[in-house]
Amino acid sequence: MQPIQLRFRYTEAEYLNAARLLNLGETAIIVRLAVFFLILLLAGIGFTIIAGFLLPIWSMVAFTLLLAAVSVYRMFVDIPRRYFRGNPNMADEFLLTFSSEGVWVRTTHIDSKLAWSLYTKVLENSSMYVIVYGKDARMMTAVPKRVFRNAQEEVEFRNLLRQHVDSRLPLTTPSLDDRIPEYVPSGSEPPDWR
Repeated sequence: MQPIQLRFRYTEAEYLNAARLLNLGETAIIVRLAVFFLILLLAGIGFTIIAGFLLPIWSMVAFTLLLAAVSVYRMFVDIPRRYFRGNPNMADEFLLTFSSEGVWVRTTHIDSKLAWSLYTKVLENSSMYVIVYGKDARMMTAVPKRVFRNAQEEVEFRNLLRQHVDSRLPLTTPSLDDRIPEYVPSGSEPPDWR
C-alpha cells in the first residue's frame, strides 16, 4: 500500500471541532464534570440550609448551572481557541504521511514520526478524524475530511486506521459510500482474446 500524504492548514473552526471531539470522546471527563457539579449543587444547598441563609433553593441551582455553563464554554471553546491562536505551529502548513510504518507529521517547526502503537482510539464526525494518543495527557492527530483528494484515498486511510488502531472502525460510512464511484467498464465490447 502506498503512503497517504495529506497537505493542509487547519482552520480555527476545524481545530475547535477536533478539540471538542477529543474532550467528548472521553466519557470519564464528562462523568467527572457531572459529579463535580452535582456535589457542588448539593454542598451549596446544604450550606444554605445549615447556615440559615434565606436563599431559595432555585438560586443555588441557577448558580450551579451558570458555573457549569461557564466551565463547559471554557473547556470546549475558550481554551482550544486560545491554544490555536497562541500557538505559531497552528498557522503552518501540515504535511501528514500515513503508512504501514507509522505517522509522520511535518511542518516548518515540527518533524515527528509516531508509531501506530502510540495511538489508542479513533474518533470521527462528519468533517473530522481525531486519532488519540497518550494515556495521561491525551493528545491528538486531527485530520479534516476535506483534505482527501478522493473517496478512494479516504477508504485507504480508514483501512490503515482499522489495521493499526481500531479494528471496529467500518471501512466506509454512508457519506463516503455516496462518493465512491461505481465500476464502469471501459467499453461495451468484450476483449479480443485471439
